[in-house]
Amino acid sequence: MHTLKTHILAFFLLAVMTISATPRLTVVIAVDGLRTDNMEYMRNYWLPGGLRALQEEARQSQLTFDFNVQGDDETLATLLTGVQPSVHGLSLNRFFSRKDQSVHSFFEDKTEQGIGTKEQVSLKNMPVPTLADMFRLRYGKFTKIYAVGLQPSSTLLLAGHSANGCCWLDHDSRKWVTTTYYPMGLPAEADAENISGRKEDNHEMPKCNSMAVDLALRIQENQQLGKDDTPDLLLLQCSVLQPSATTDCIQGNVEEDTHQALNQYLGFLFEQLQKRVGRMNVQFLVMGIPRHGQSAGQMESVGIPIRSFNLSRAAALTSVYLMAIYGYERWIEGNYGQSVYLNRTLIEEKGLDIQKIQRQVADFLMDFDGVQAAYPRHEALMVPELTRGLAKACMGDVVVCLQPVWRMMEDEEKETDHVIDSLPDAPLYLLSHDEKAELPNPMRAVSLIHLLLQ
Repeated sequence: MHTLKTHILAFFLLAVMTISATPRLTVVIAVDGLRTDNMEYMRNYWLPGGLRALQEEARQSQLTFDFNVQGDDETLATLLTGVQPSVHGLSLNRFFSRKDQSVHSFFEDKTEQGIGTKEQVSLKNMPVPTLADMFRLRYGKFTKIYAVGLQPSSTLLLAGHSANGCCWLDHDSRKWVTTTYYPMGLPAEADAENISGRKEDNHEMPKCNSMAVDLALRIQENQQLGKDDTPDLLLLQCSVLQPSATTDCIQGNVEEDTHQALNQYLGFLFEQLQKRVGRMNVQFLVMGIPRHGQSAGQMESVGIPIRSFNLSRAAALTSVYLMAIYGYERWIEGNYGQSVYLNRTLIEEKGLDIQKIQRQVADFLMDFDGVQAAYPRHEALMVPELTRGLAKACMGDVVVCLQPVWRMMEDEEKETDHVIDSLPDAPLYLLSHDEKAELPNPMRAVSLIHLLLQ
């Protein structure tokens, strides 16, 4: 129990609390697709601004993960909770449910209503405290916590269970929206932005980042974040990725321009908050979130061909195989992620041995091209690299692991966003004017809390 409690505090609290006195305002910024190598590539081209300031002035570190990174929000969840996906429950943003044999979002919550959106979402499925929650527990009810983002899942993770306000930019209406999960509803500042109706093309990622930064500044000003002795927390999600991106790496002028635009916006954010709150009273924690890794084209350019494995097709063939052995029945309920789900009700009705069938399916799948290993559920639970990265809800009766050069496909047309890099590049920057502020390098997302408690 003591070990679990220490893990829950999260790696961010190491950066925040090892400083001699927590500043009045802590700003946490998660940037989708931000990579250290891209920052180095841009070094000779930076204009004065936020990303340049991070590279030249901030304490820097590299984040490492000891589980298979899929490119969903499992890394952000790990960084914000300090525990692995097997504990916080978010292996993939979606999971297969045996109750209705369909795929659901981890953030789906039919008991809550969307405000300005049809999406019904919350963080109720997250069983552990996030950074925002631990901040609330440490500093009490008077601390003010606000999160602003570009998509619901990441913004909910940033806001945690106990934020004062939370809102994200809806992809359909291009307005700020939220959920009734947070009792205060849509922040008044977001509502004012919706009413004013900015006319620029906010479908472009640089404009989305600009809108997020502007709203964060408006919330800070109106809510007086950092203006009293109780530390406050402002969390922000940005991105350097275009909606159609297939890699986190810079490919050309569009990506370079997006980095430069974010550099400008974050520079404005840093400058304004330092003026309003005082340089010694604010700190910025900025991290990159791996989403796509290297593209298939990049890997193929160096002679490493990337191939796709269709688990749906493999599951269909496996069903035929089981019919040949046990009769014409629906032996497989579905598949998703890395897992195949057997029809446990039917197997029980027939009086069959579930573990024997799991082993037969695993052995059958092992013969498919691209499969490195296939484990029955009870065996998968004994494989550390699987148990760390797979939540219970995402582990079916048989778990499939692919060879390094293979991608998993969701269906006949769509590949799962899967980071090919075995060690994805995830930079962390701490911009603080406290001379005692330090970051270990590299930093393991799960074990860092031990450094805090020494």
